[in-house]
Amino acid sequence: MATYSAHNFNSQHYDDSRPNYPEQYYQALMKYHSQKGDNQLAVDIGCGSGFVAFKLLDYFKHVIGTDPSTTMITQCKNSTSETEQKRIEFLIGTGEQHPPKIESNSVDLITGGECCHWVNHERFFQESYRVLKPNGTLGYWFYKDPVFVGYPKANEIYTNYTYNSSYDVNPNDDFERYMGPYYQQPGHDYLRTLMKEIEVPADKFYDITRHEYVSDRDGVPTSSEDPFVTKTPLFISKKITMKWFLNYVKSWSAYHNWMDEHGDKYDIAEKFTEEIKQAMGWDDNTVVEVIWDTVYTFARKR
Repeated sequence: MATYSAHNFNSQHYDDSRPNYPEQYYQALMKYHSQKGDNQLAVDIGCGSGFVAFKLLDYFKHVIGTDPSTTMITQCKNSTSETEQKRIEFLIGTGEQHPPKIESNSVDLITGGECCHWVNHERFFQESYRVLKPNGTLGYWFYKDPVFVGYPKANEIYTNYTYNSSYDVNPNDDFERYMGPYYQQPGHDYLRTLMKEIEVPADKFYDITRHEYVSDRDGVPTSSEDPFVTKTPLFISKKITMKWFLNYVKSWSAYHNWMDEHGDKYDIAEKFTEEIKQAMGWDDNTVVEVIWDTVYTFARKR
């Protein structure tokens, strides 16, 4: 996305303000992959600040992280130690077009975390099929929106700011007061639906596994439950403060797009966070639990 390629984009802030993937998820991914796949080369597309790519070093002899953003790739290179440089590299590339160094039938595993709702899916599947070895694994996943557990009013305000348009309420308003229209489409709608509309092509892949966790439907685990057993290995939960939430909002592409157009009026992330705080009686240091709906897909190349 163009926002993350901007030279003034703070990639370290992006990394610090995002949730991480649990160890149980990587174990589930590698359990699936190791049934038929090798461990020579893994490629992580949309690698961002590189935390998935670096994690794959635990399992693969060589790892390549790709991203269309020079800002992100520069941060990854600056974060790579001399020892890691022997086994990992970061290159400009996309899920639809890998860099020339990645040859056909050469990759054991392709991963894509929190990025595959943005790609051109037909080209993405075709390119993944081209570079994967036979029986190689394609694994992609993402989380949706944070859900304030037990606080429906906070979730209502969240939905307004991230999906709706203020013109629907005040058609004659002098500017758009929500961020929904400032997301790239159709990727944001794919995020909202957990990409239900997109199917992995069965003529190119087999053993296709898709698993989603939707908290409203599947429930929030109780203190006696192991969510990684009862819900999903991609269970993401976090105790946050509203100060953390403010930084989280400021990592969004829609926030940067809105601020580019209306930033002379106010900081929309601050207004958004303040509205939740006032409605709920919270302050910057109030600690609340949030969880994320998630989905992951695994498939093997035919």
